Amino acid sequence: MKLYKRKQVYWIDAVYGSKRIKECTGFKSKAKAEEYVTNLFKRLMIEERLGGKNAFSKDKA
Repeated sequence: MKLYKRKQVYWIDAVYGSKRIKECTGFKSKAKAEEYVTNLFKRLMIEERLGGKNAFSKDKA
């Protein structure tokens, strides 16, 4: 995983499973960007363990 600064904002460049993640964190603070990345990977792990379902979906279908 790579966390880098681009135009004063931190970006993520990482691979999770076979999925490449390249996105803006929206934070200027490195500590907040790292927290964002940690939460992102937690969410991805939860989704993976639930069989690809979105763990945070509001739909209760």
